[in-house]
Amino acid sequence: MPVVGIPVKRLRTLLGIELEPADLLRQLGHLGCDVEGFTELARVRCAACGAVHEMTAQEEIPPACEACGGDLRSKHEELAPLEVVRMELLAVRPDMFDPGGLARALRGYLDRETGAPHYPVVPPALRLTVDARLGARDSYRPAIACAVLTGVRLDDDALKVVMKLQENLHWAIGRDRKHASIGVYDLDRLTPDFSYTVEDPDAFRFVPLGAGGSGAEHARSLREILEHHPKGMGYAHLLAEHRAYPVLKDAAGQVLSMPPIINSEETKVTLATERFFIDVTGLAVATVTRTLHIMTSSLLENLPGTTVEGVEILGPGEGERRITPDFRMQEMTLDAGRASRLLGVPVSAERAAELLRRMRHDAAVDARGTVAVRTPAYRNDILHEVDLIEDVGIAYGYHNIPPSLVPTFTVGGARPQAEAAARARTLLCGLGYLEIMTLALTSPALHDDLLGRPASPAVKIANPASSEQTMLRTSLLAGQLETFRRNLTHPLPQQIFEIGEVTLLEPLAETGALDRYHLACGLVSPRAGFEEIKAVAEVILREFGCPCELVPLEEAPFMPGRAAEARPGDGDAGEERWALRFGEVHPEILERAGLQNPVVLLEGDLEILAGL
Repeated sequence: MPVVGIPVKRLRTLLGIELEPADLLRQLGHLGCDVEGFTELARVRCAACGAVHEMTAQEEIPPACEACGGDLRSKHEELAPLEVVRMELLAVRPDMFDPGGLARALRGYLDRETGAPHYPVVPPALRLTVDARLGARDSYRPAIACAVLTGVRLDDDALKVVMKLQENLHWAIGRDRKHASIGVYDLDRLTPDFSYTVEDPDAFRFVPLGAGGSGAEHARSLREILEHHPKGMGYAHLLAEHRAYPVLKDAAGQVLSMPPIINSEETKVTLATERFFIDVTGLAVATVTRTLHIMTSSLLENLPGTTVEGVEILGPGEGERRITPDFRMQEMTLDAGRASRLLGVPVSAERAAELLRRMRHDAAVDARGTVAVRTPAYRNDILHEVDLIEDVGIAYGYHNIPPSLVPTFTVGGARPQAEAAARARTLLCGLGYLEIMTLALTSPALHDDLLGRPASPAVKIANPASSEQTMLRTSLLAGQLETFRRNLTHPLPQQIFEIGEVTLLEPLAETGALDRYHLACGLVSPRAGFEEIKAVAEVILREFGCPCELVPLEEAPFMPGRAAEARPGDGDAGEERWALRFGEVHPEILERAGLQNPVVLLEGDLEILAGL
């Protein structure tokens, strides 16, 4: 996972208490953070966009600015080094990706400030209208949520915190901007009200961030930005299939951004910025709203004295209206008895409520004896009661739980199918066969067509990764033939076997399908014939002590009259169960596979052979 550097001085200032370095690392570890330790970072500022970049002692200055794509090595300003505590980002807790959010969590964990923080939202003075075309099937990113922050005071460190928080949320929640992307703008450079609309990618132009200037000569069309701007090339795939691209504009026609690609040069945030306009766009309202709550609440913690104002959003549906951000808390309940059972320590309802308040929830015991919990809107990870129980465990301190042995000891053993597979493996290796492993995922062309069979009833893959992995195999024979085909230049004879699972449709099964252990072996040589594979079949039946009756088999890929099926019991022709199938492969199948020498194959059901 990505590693973030939290400025130590800013963290201590926001925390409000002085912790020794070792104690700080220990408390972060107890909170669930994977901490690497303290280090000093070198810093440079991009001359084009003002973005601050940090490097460890082992790293060189990046060739291009991450924010604007400009030449960073030749156009930068050296800044004073910065002491940070390096830690891996905890993907489930994006609210702790920055000094403010981390300090907020630590103040609660250390019992300095408990309960949920409350962020009053000033009624909206700004309106944003969403174009109905953003909801069309050939459009993109219909969801949007916005906020205004006033009273902002920035320095180099604070500006870097804003930018790093933005990019870290792109990683954790936005999935590299696919599901959510964040824009932060200087509101004093804009003319309310705003509109979120779509534009023609070839006709519409604006000046992207890092273009080298703000004049008309630096303007680029939306498509040119995707084709030539470093950020555009990096995220062009997010808009590639759409004929209209999203654009955010103000009342004067000034472009704020082309989500999720790049902001405009004219609206960039600088050290002189005093008011932020923040937007989050994406595919789903829930994801976009959660991201906005985390972003705004963390900025309020990082920038003391800042106030948040709501934004009225109209559309995209007719009559649709909402105000964001909405910090209403999620209401849940916790059974203290269940928490005690899962954690293995006694926790009363009153104690559970106290521990949850330290984790920055509002919690109290209700009349029924359960814990009524109100979770802050910035907590992205609270989905179920067990998530609250995890918070109880963290606040209690896993290090405070006395270690003890489990009351009951058991000894594991191999599954009967695994034991049967081991017996078959030893047997076939003793006969001189070499074990192979092939993929369980296959396709009708590689599975059925190769064997000359009609399409098998099989489990299909809903969203296959490729055209060669669209179903689960029902037989191992195709893997044998494919292996021979891929080894045409190797010396003969070739003797191979495989033991693995096949998946068969079964309407009475819970999932509608069953996995069964099969074995398969094959031989290719100039003199391969039925008698050789029959000898192998007899050895397998004798080894497993499985009495079977041999009956003729006329089924692809075998030649009629040169294939047989071993059926358990009396070998009744109406019996569907079979233990082994073996024979010579039909010449037409060999020709289709590009094989010039005779091939004999065998497949067996291990569970029937072993009597399981």
